[in-house]
Amino acid sequence: MNATSLDTFALIAPELVLVLAALVIYLGGAFAGLRSGWLVALAAIVTAMLVAQGRGTGVSAGVTLDGFSSFIRWTTLASGLLLALVMAGDLFVAAASRGPGLRRGGTCEEAGTFLILLAGLSLVGAAGDLVLLFAGLELVSIPTYILLGLKRTDARGQEASLKYFFLSLIASALFLYAVVCLYGLGGSTDLGAIAARIRAESTGRTVQALLPLAIGLGVVGAAFRLAAVPMHFYAPDVYEGTSPGNAALLSTLPKVAGIVVLARIISTVGSSASPELLWRVVAGLAAVTMTVGNVMALWQTNLRRLLACSSIAHSGYLLVGIAAAAAGPAAAPGLLSAGGLPATLFYLATYAVATIGIFGALAYLGHRWPEWTAGGGARPPRHEIADVDDLDGLSGTNPVAAFAMAVFLLSLAGIPPLPGFWGKLSLAVSALDVDAGAAIVSGSRRAWFVGLAVVLVLNAAIAAAYYLRIIAAMYFKTTKRGVQADGGLAAGVAMLACLALVGVLTLQPRALVAAASRAGEALIPLTPPATTLLAPDATLATGR
Repeated sequence: MNATSLDTFALIAPELVLVLAALVIYLGGAFAGLRSGWLVALAAIVTAMLVAQGRGTGVSAGVTLDGFSSFIRWTTLASGLLLALVMAGDLFVAAASRGPGLRRGGTCEEAGTFLILLAGLSLVGAAGDLVLLFAGLELVSIPTYILLGLKRTDARGQEASLKYFFLSLIASALFLYAVVCLYGLGGSTDLGAIAARIRAESTGRTVQALLPLAIGLGVVGAAFRLAAVPMHFYAPDVYEGTSPGNAALLSTLPKVAGIVVLARIISTVGSSASPELLWRVVAGLAAVTMTVGNVMALWQTNLRRLLACSSIAHSGYLLVGIAAAAAGPAAAPGLLSAGGLPATLFYLATYAVATIGIFGALAYLGHRWPEWTAGGGARPPRHEIADVDDLDGLSGTNPVAAFAMAVFLLSLAGIPPLPGFWGKLSLAVSALDVDAGAAIVSGSRRAWFVGLAVVLVLNAAIAAAYYLRIIAAMYFKTTKRGVQADGGLAAGVAMLACLALVGVLTLQPRALVAAASRAGEALIPLTPPATTLLAPDATLATGR
């Protein structure tokens, strides 16, 4: 790692803004009676966005600022802004009245910890060094434990926090072993130096022995953050036991970290003498993960468990593009396809918007109306919306929320012309582009990726069944008890903002497609002509 200089601090100025704001929130809450931590957090994220505008490229002390890191930074900040609104709780007064003992507003501890998480995730995207990459991942994991523990103090909430904590420790340990193997292979913590060393000694015994181990451990460590098989089993229980805001966070931000880790592994070892192992492992995980997630979701009646299984399935879709990027074109084996990674990044952004929108809607809707009358004694405790049946007849009582949720669900299902459809189509095209024109021979790369594209399409059809079940409950069933819509206007604002973003991406996806293409090409500087992503108005340029 090069020596740190003022240039390094200039490159990570947006992240420094988030960290400084977190310190202000912590100290203000502890010593100055600050009770508007989430307002400060929202202002800090907007300030970080303003600071990040117009920044060029640069490399200093392990920090690499290029098209890829910029895309991750903006995805992190935009998702963070929406998530902060969802997680703010009762930051603004809602239309429905609240009981005297109910909690108002988010705590300063939650808001400050959330900003630290965003700073860590943004640093993961900019990491060109193993030390910074691992430190950034820990700045994502540790705040997540704290947020899970702070939000819910009942038995189920604490159980969810402990499950995530212990499994995350295992994943971090596995990834640390991968880091050790990569350091042993390259003799340096710099990812560029490691990649050069692996290419130069690709036939050596050390590389042949340690590289498969590094790839396997790195992929498993990333699989936990993606909630991909075999590290998926915690998701339904944790999602059910935590709050809608934390569930939205777990559905999105750790997935960004997992994709960054896999992309860095591909760019480091993808051109080695044994690229077959990498793409075969990722392709197999993609097929199993999307299938397991969708089949599990078919049997769920609890909304959060259903969305957790859906999150697992979407991790499988994301891995399709990663596998295509690892395989590379037939004309230049070892080089990375420019189509796979951009397709994954595009799909990641569209998935994040729709998922945050759904959880924002659930947070806004809040609780079911209790079965209680004025003369019926003590008012019973409120129950959050938990099951699909709780949304029965929502279109009649809350038409805006029902419409927004329907749009988000249809996008996740991949119904045209919504962004989720173009994302899934781009992933399928990136898979079919591998060895395009070659004969489909049993066991060949072409056969693998044609099969992977078919599995993706079949799973999209399976997923439509449980998404449409939720929409049917909202529009075609009668209301039983209804909902109170007492989750606070902040969550409602997040829901409407996500709805507007889905509309913009439906009508004008070019900007996001171009940014994703530039990001993929920045991480992989030596590639053949880029595969284009498909969009409704034509074949879109790659943004060069």
